[in-house]
Amino acid sequence: MRATIQRLALGVVLIALCSGVLLISDWGQRKGVGGKRIPLVALVQHASQPLLDEGVSGMLDALAAEGFIDGRNIRIQRFSAENDLPTANTIARQVTNGEYDMVITASTLSMQTVANANKEGRAMHVFGVVADPFSAGIGVSRENPLDHPRHLVGLGSMVPVDKAFQTARAMFPGLKSVGLAWNSAESNSEAFTRVARRVCKEMEIELMEANVDSSSGVLEAANSLVARGAQALWVSGDITVLVALESVVAAARKGRIPVFTIAPPSIRRGSLFDSGVNFYDVGEQTGELAASILRGADPAKIPVRNLVPEKVAVNLTALAGLKDNWRIPQDLVERAEMVLDEKGLRDKTVARLRKPPPGRIFKVGLVYFAPEPGAEICMKGLFDGLRELGFEEGKTLEVKRSHAQGEIANIPSLLQNYDNQDMDLIITMTTPCLTSACNTVKRKPVVFTYVYDPIAAGAGKTRTSHVAHVTGVGSFPPVADTIDVIQQLIPGVKSVGTLYNSSEANSRKVVSVARELFTRRGVKLEEVSVTGSSEVAQAAQVLASRNIQAIWITGDNTALQAFDAIAKVALDRRLPLVNNDPEFVDRGALACVGLGWYPAGQAAAKLAARVLLGQNPQNLPFEEVAVKQLALNHEVARKLGITFPAGLVQQAAQ
Repeated sequence: MRATIQRLALGVVLIALCSGVLLISDWGQRKGVGGKRIPLVALVQHASQPLLDEGVSGMLDALAAEGFIDGRNIRIQRFSAENDLPTANTIARQVTNGEYDMVITASTLSMQTVANANKEGRAMHVFGVVADPFSAGIGVSRENPLDHPRHLVGLGSMVPVDKAFQTARAMFPGLKSVGLAWNSAESNSEAFTRVARRVCKEMEIELMEANVDSSSGVLEAANSLVARGAQALWVSGDITVLVALESVVAAARKGRIPVFTIAPPSIRRGSLFDSGVNFYDVGEQTGELAASILRGADPAKIPVRNLVPEKVAVNLTALAGLKDNWRIPQDLVERAEMVLDEKGLRDKTVARLRKPPPGRIFKVGLVYFAPEPGAEICMKGLFDGLRELGFEEGKTLEVKRSHAQGEIANIPSLLQNYDNQDMDLIITMTTPCLTSACNTVKRKPVVFTYVYDPIAAGAGKTRTSHVAHVTGVGSFPPVADTIDVIQQLIPGVKSVGTLYNSSEANSRKVVSVARELFTRRGVKLEEVSVTGSSEVAQAAQVLASRNIQAIWITGDNTALQAFDAIAKVALDRRLPLVNNDPEFVDRGALACVGLGWYPAGQAAAKLAARVLLGQNPQNLPFEEVAVKQLALNHEVARKLGITFPAGLVQQAAQ
């Protein structure tokens, strides 16, 4: 018995010692200049998706503008539940255990889980990017905005749902039915749905509803709404559905109907228009509120208020292929803050972002795989975007450029060279460069673009949980749309061939997705792997000998370096060649279903600017920007004796 007590006592002592070591270690991290303790802040969101990311960006920018610089006089730790409620509850308990001075939440579900875990007020709680905090069950009174828990305050932003439906009716006067997928477990979504029912009744629009309880069920729900005859699909502020917005867009495209939302900037993901709230502005004011409390303001004396800065975004490219006569009024285009067309994304909000301080020259190193058209277009978007933000080459920006001459083995030395130089930022383009930067770069922050899938490239587990010194923009190609085009060009197709470098993570991921999709369509995908561009011509010959009916090339860097050789084999064997890079369609491809790389470069410019101005890449989620483009080569079609379907020609022309 005595021995047992001694062992228990020893265990208690060891736990106490370990806790003391951890406390001392954390205390050291939480001391700033002169040994002064700095506040520890948790920033919590329910999922990684653009609406929430935009709000969080505003919060971080406002904190920085108010003088709270992460790692200098504040420590900010980010958390995302990735749309999983049990994870959200675990995070809520962790950030309200007394360790954190403040918790800032973005999204209704994050607000609710943290508020419920923090009823004793162990941490100050500031919330934003929330639809209706008054009906969320957290003790906030609608009648008296000062009647709320003493440690809890924030901003609500109830989006004017009626404006979204009025805009849709203006674009298509014959609109009589709209489909809505939503999760009834989300109080914000329930609030939006109640308003939508009232608005649709007044406008004599049938609101067709389909309930979902997880993002995995969104595609099935959206398909069912299309099958029931919905003329458009509407997406509210429902996080479950927004996480799977691509599924809603895919179902709508199949039914040739549009998607509209109250969650800008969803046009980047395929919606026709977004009529909602500027959540960056909401995030900014939430950040300013948090800063005032960190300086000593009493949250009990601050009212909870509603803030609804309007934001409209339109996507002119989404009009292509719609079965009904939808039109975007010119006056709406002129007042929209974001406009997406074939030339790229025009974003008026850029002018309000922070500019570089006068007199300073920032140094950037750019590393890419090899010169090719897509990379050049992405670079143009990148440097045009930086110039709009005040970072102009030759004035406030000094840029050094290096490429790997198409050889993966050359990349690490290029990155190490910049990492050891006096650089403020390294920008990587292409997946091999990103993969190498995650492991090679040790001293400098990294922003990436011209990448299909950063997660597959090894840059992180999710868009918010990623390598600490890295952030950037991914752009996954429209694989399902590519297969649709192949099947339209070759009715009854049974076998398609592809070649790629299996050492490229982007190619492995895209081919794995395509392999499954081709199989579902009853098409066999023949594959040939290469290790370098010198092998591409022979690999194309091998592929052509396998009784295939078409060749498909994704954005494999190795294959693109020898694209002319592939095009020659395809033409000699009279095989249609379809690829995912529009810039190559004039070099022998029959058709391209790909991405516009200029918008991806523009989006990366914003992230690069924020890092240059002092933000920690760890706090900047990866973004997804994938603007679909269709291009056709009529000269190749003539040589192959192929006639393009009228629908494809119409889509390519828009």
